[in-house]
Amino acid sequence: MKIITQEAPEEEQNRDLNPDSSLSSQPVSYSRGASQFLKGFFITAAAAFLIYYGAILLMMTIGAPIAAEYWVGEAIAIKKEIVKAHSGERKILLAGGSSTLFGVDAQEASKRLNLPVINFGLHAALRLDEILWQVGTAAEPNDIVILLLEPKFFKTRSELTFWQLRNLIGWDRDGWKEMSWVEKGELVHSIPPSLLFQMLGAEYDREFSPLAVANRLETTDHAQVLTKFKNREQPKSFAYSAYNLDNFGDMLMTEGCQLEKSGTTTRPPDHVEPQTARLLQRFVSDMKSKRVEVFFANAPYIAWGASQASLREADDRFLREFSSIGRMIDRREDLVFDAKYFFNTVLHLNSEGRSLRTDRLISAIRQNVLGGAAVSKDEINGHPSGFEASLSPARRGQF
Repeated sequence: MKIITQEAPEEEQNRDLNPDSSLSSQPVSYSRGASQFLKGFFITAAAAFLIYYGAILLMMTIGAPIAAEYWVGEAIAIKKEIVKAHSGERKILLAGGSSTLFGVDAQEASKRLNLPVINFGLHAALRLDEILWQVGTAAEPNDIVILLLEPKFFKTRSELTFWQLRNLIGWDRDGWKEMSWVEKGELVHSIPPSLLFQMLGAEYDREFSPLAVANRLETTDHAQVLTKFKNREQPKSFAYSAYNLDNFGDMLMTEGCQLEKSGTTTRPPDHVEPQTARLLQRFVSDMKSKRVEVFFANAPYIAWGASQASLREADDRFLREFSSIGRMIDRREDLVFDAKYFFNTVLHLNSEGRSLRTDRLISAIRQNVLGGAAVSKDEINGHPSGFEASLSPARRGQF
């Protein structure tokens, strides 16, 4: 009988020839499984990455009414409209943070200088390039821009603060549009998941519970903001509100002193960081090409600790460095005030301090901006001149 046998598969033959071949073949299956796992992992990670950052990019593009200081956006719209009301006239725009907002009486300056002066002071937490962009786009040929910058603006801070992120998301659509794609990419990358969830929650409220964010949405409707400002009533108390501004951009109802820690102070700048210097130089150059003159002025300081001589020496060093950027029209020693002249922070003068500071600013503008017109006797009489006028008798000679 012929026995017919079926030839074993090659795989089995190899196993018979090499008993250990079964062990060597297993890593192949393991390798395939690991490869599939890694492939699935990277696909999932890439999808999660695209969904996460895509959601942030979408929220930034359409805007999400998260909690922020919307009054700052309203104030910008109002102040630009005030500037627009004087279109074609030569005017002075006083720009800076809240030190300018609280520290200058633009209405009084307009009256005494006989040309429109607009208080374009905003908020010290804004980026310097944001303030420069806002006032730069508002200024017209033949205008004068005076930058009264707080000390913090002379330092360099490339990354956005959490406050700046929130306000950029909430109301600053123009700021987002003006960013380069590189800047947008860096910003999107800096937003944490917690903030994205707030953005998504705010967008949900906009769609399904609009009353919850109605007040925020109203502030981004500039036509509505301007109508509301035009029909506003005289404020009866202080509030961080765009509707506490007068028709020259000044903050109202800042009487008295509410400083909780009167012993604190803001140190004057002693150096301009190179990146900040380049930014300011570029702004001055851009405004010059637009036929807009740019000057600089000091912010007010609380009188604590330093002598007049030491402050003057530090100011001389700073001015020598600053000369490559622009012209400072006043001296620090004339901007030192007793604590009683500050309202609620070491940057905010009260109404009495603002009057003193405005007198000195008007004199500086006349002498160093408008061709050196002398200060009238009427202005000198009853208005003490020099830094000592702002100090209590016990502090005169030191601050």
